Amino acid sequence: MGSRRIAAGAHVLLAAVHIYWATGAVWPASTERSLSRAVLGWDVSFAPQVVLALAALHLLLAFAVLRSDRSALARVVVAGLAAGLAARAALGLAWAFTDTGTAFYWLNLFLYTPACIALCVTDLRMLRARWLKVSLVTAPVVGVVALSLIAYVYQPTEHASPAATADDRYVDTPLARVHYLQRGTGSPVVLLSPGAAPASAWNTEFTALAQNHTVYVVDLPGQGETRLHDERFTFDLNGMTDALGQFLDAVHLRTVALGGNSWSGGWGLAYAQRHPERVSKLVLLAPSGLDGRDVWSWEILKQPLIGEAFAKLATNRGMVDVAVRGLFVHQDLVTPQLVDAMWIPGTYRDNVRSMYALERGLDWSATEKALPLTRQPALVLWGDHDTVLPVAQAARFGKLLPNATVHVLPGCGHALTVDCADQATPLVAAFLG
Repeated sequence: MGSRRIAAGAHVLLAAVHIYWATGAVWPASTERSLSRAVLGWDVSFAPQVVLALAALHLLLAFAVLRSDRSALARVVVAGLAAGLAARAALGLAWAFTDTGTAFYWLNLFLYTPACIALCVTDLRMLRARWLKVSLVTAPVVGVVALSLIAYVYQPTEHASPAATADDRYVDTPLARVHYLQRGTGSPVVLLSPGAAPASAWNTEFTALAQNHTVYVVDLPGQGETRLHDERFTFDLNGMTDALGQFLDAVHLRTVALGGNSWSGGWGLAYAQRHPERVSKLVLLAPSGLDGRDVWSWEILKQPLIGEAFAKLATNRGMVDVAVRGLFVHQDLVTPQLVDAMWIPGTYRDNVRSMYALERGLDWSATEKALPLTRQPALVLWGDHDTVLPVAQAARFGKLLPNATVHVLPGCGHALTVDCADQATPLVAAFLG
C-alpha cells in the first residue's frame, strides 16, 4: 500500500502543478515559452485547455494506481505507465550525454530522469508477474538504444551530386565552398535557396528575372551543393547571416535585392535588419521570421537524440516524396526529377545536420521585434493552402513591416517558387522592376 500511495501522491502533485499553470502563472520561468523549453525542451502550449486535460489525466492515473490491487484494468494502466516511465528514463539517460547547456538539460539530469526511475520502480513493485516486469523495462530500453544508434552512429549514404549546368558556380569563403547559380546582366538580385531545398527550386524566377538583372541563386550552408570548410559552424541566425555576408563579399556585391522562401526568407530578413545598407529590397515568400511554434514534424527535431534520428531517417527517398507532396497544391508538378533534386542534397552529411541544428538554433524573437524598424520595401507572398507556416502570418508581416506589399495567392501551398511560379514570378518581377 505504501508504494501505491507514493506513486499516487506523485501524480496528484503533478496534477496540482498543472492546475497552477492553468491560472496563467509561469513560475519559476519568466514566460510561457521559457517554461515550455525548461519543462519539455521545446515549444508547447500551456493554454488552460491543455494543462487542465493533463491535470485530469494525472488524477486518473493516481486513481488507477490506488486501485491496482483490486482492478485488472487499473493494473493494465499501471503496467503501461511503468513502460512509459522506463522509456522516458532511458531517454533521459541518453540526453544526459548530450549537453545542450539549457535549463531542460539540467532539470532532466537532476530531476526528471531520477524521478522517472523512482516512479518506474514503484509501479513495477505493484505488479506480480516477473516476466511482465522484465518486459516493461527491457522493451523501452532496447528501443531507446536502437534510437541512439541511429542518432549518433548511423550515417545515411551520400548520393552523387547532379551534373553541373552552365549556370553553376562556386566561390570559396572562410566558412564554406558556396554553390550558386548566376545568369543575366543588370542590377544584382540574390535569391536564397528555400530551406532544405536546392537552388534549382528558383528555376522559373531565375529565368524570368535574368532578363533584366544579374541573378544569383545561393545555397547557404546546410543547403543544396554548398559544403562547409568549418566543422564548428553554428546553424543559427548569426551563422547564416555571416555566411550570406561572406558570399556577397566574395562575389563583390555591395547592395542587392534579396529574396528567400520559408527559412531562407527569414535569413534574408535577418540579414537586411542587421545590414540595411546592403539590401535595397526584400522578396519574402512564406518566410520564417515570426516567433512562434512550428508544425510538429519540425518541432520534433528540437529534441536531442529524437531530432538526430528523425533527420537521418528522413533521408529515405520515399519519406522525401511524401514531405515534398505536402508542400504542393498542384500535385502534378511533383515529378520524380523534382523529388530527386530535393532528396539527393538532403543526404549530404552537413545538410542532414543542418535540419535539426537549424530548428534548434533559429530564434526568431529578435527578428520579429525588429520588423517595425525594417525599412526596405518588401514583397510578401503567401499561399492560402500553406501547410508549414499558416497563411494568417501574412497579415502579421503586413502589419509589422512598414513598407510591405502583401499578396495571398489562391490555390497555392508552401513551395511557392515551384507550386505557384505562374502567380509568384510576375509579382516578383514587377516588384524588382
